[in-house]
Amino acid sequence: MEDTMQPHLPVRIGVLLPVPGNDQFLASLRDGLRDVGWFDEGAFPLEVRQADGTVAAFRRLGSELAALPIDVVVTASTAAATALAQVMTTTPIVFVGTFDPVAAGLVASLDHPGRNLTGIAGFQADIAAKWVSHLKEIAPGITRLAIFSNPASVSPAALAGWKAVASQSAEIGEVHVDTVNDIERAAADVAGDTRAGMIVVPHTFPFANRKAVVEAMAKHGVPAIYGIAEMVRSGGLVSYGQDLGTQWRMSAVYIDKIVRGARPGDLPVQYAAQYALAINKGAATALGLVVPKAMIERADEVVE
Repeated sequence: MEDTMQPHLPVRIGVLLPVPGNDQFLASLRDGLRDVGWFDEGAFPLEVRQADGTVAAFRRLGSELAALPIDVVVTASTAAATALAQVMTTTPIVFVGTFDPVAAGLVASLDHPGRNLTGIAGFQADIAAKWVSHLKEIAPGITRLAIFSNPASVSPAALAGWKAVASQSAEIGEVHVDTVNDIERAAADVAGDTRAGMIVVPHTFPFANRKAVVEAMAKHGVPAIYGIAEMVRSGGLVSYGQDLGTQWRMSAVYIDKIVRGARPGDLPVQYAAQYALAINKGAATALGLVVPKAMIERADEVVE
C-alpha cells in the first residue's frame, strides 16, 4: 500500500522564481504540498529566491541555494533549470514550464532522466501551429508573423522548433530583443507592416517585462499572441499555452517522492496534458478587432 503519511520533517525546499512578483506560484506549490498530505506548513520552510529574469541572476541565486542544506529545489523555465543544474550537481531539482528538456540537455530521456533533475515539461514545438491559427482567427488579414525573443533567455532548441512549425502556415521572421529599451523598437518595426503580427514565445524576458511588452503592442497596434496567460491578464490580446500554476502545484508530487527517497533520475518527466486559450476582449477592441463568437465560446478564460 502507498505510504500516505507525511515524510520525515522538517524538509527544506528551495524555490527559484525566475521573475519577481509571482507569489501566486508559491501559493500553488503550497496547495500541491497539502494535496500530497503535508499539512504542517511550518515544518517545510521554503527558501525562496526571486530572480529578475536574467541568466546571471539564476546562477547567482542558484549558488545561494546550493550553499544551504536544501533537500530539493523547484524552479520554472528552461533557462532557470539549466542555470541551477550548473551550480547544483547533486541536489534534486524539480522543473516546471520547460521546453523539451531532452533537447535542452536537462535530462537524458523523458522516461529515465538520469541526472538530478526531473519535472513537468510543456510548450512542445507543435504548439506554434496553434499560435498561428488562433492569431489569424482574430486578425484574418495577417500573413506574416515575427517571433519575439530575447536570445539570452530563450532556449535555442525551443526557438528553432517553434519557428519550423509556424513557418508551415505563415511567413515567419524573428525580432530579437536584447534589453527593455528594445521592446518599443521591436513593436514599431512590426507595426510598419499592416499584414504582420507577433508571436511572443514563452520565456522569462517577456514574462518579467510583460507590462512593457503588452503596452508596446497596444501603442503600435500590433496583434500579438503569447504563450503564457499572465500576458493576457496584463493586457495582451490572446494567449495559448499551459497553466503554470497547475504545473507548480503538480511539482509537489515530485517533491514528495524525492524526500521519501526516490532519485530524480528515476522519476519520468511528464508533459502537461492541456493547453488553455485566453482572450482579452478589451485589447481586441482597442486594436479594432472583433473576436469571433465561436472563439470566445471555446476560450478557457476571457478578460473583459
